[in-house]
Amino acid sequence: MRRRLVTTALAGVAALAGTLLAAAPAQAETCEAGVDCETDLTFEVTAGPLQITVPDDATLSSGPPGGYASGQIGDVLVEDLRAESGVGWVASVSSSDFTTGTGVGAGETITSDNVYYCSGDADTTGTGTFTPGQVGPCTAPPPPAGVALDAAVTAYSHGTDGSGNNTAAWDPLVTVSIPLQSVAGTFTGTITHSVN
Repeated sequence: MRRRLVTTALAGVAALAGTLLAAAPAQAETCEAGVDCETDLTFEVTAGPLQITVPDDATLSSGPPGGYASGQIGDVLVEDLRAESGVGWVASVSSSDFTTGTGVGAGETITSDNVYYCSGDADTTGTGTFTPGQVGPCTAPPPPAGVALDAAVTAYSHGTDGSGNNTAAWDPLVTVSIPLQSVAGTFTGTITHSVN
């Protein structure tokens, strides 16, 4: 009985020793006094997505037929977290038509060619060349600043001359040129941003 207990205890000690040896880090070379002893270290730089964040909604100033509605809509933020070199991105923007009421009656639609976008400067981080789609100045009308959104246009871009992560945030000015035939009412439309 005693022999069995001793054998079991010795097996437990051997298992514990094996565990401790396995958990210990690999040993560097042994160096004599006055000789540098080196330990190599390794770590990984992680990558993330390319993404864009936009405001949920915004309200422009009011204006009469023949006038303008305008305002800055809040920060648009592009985050390039891909941690690569030699790659860039382009943020694009487009607009829907703006409508009131049923949107089918006379004067109830303002088409997207009357909607103007001006990005202006951005707050940026990281390396590489950042280029606004519309240099500005992005000032209240008249005349409308920027470009008409009857087709998608570049809002901001980043060149392929950087490396690592980068960000750009800008607060664009949107101006709607209100046609003379427009009726009174609350007009609603959508500005859409994307990044590639």
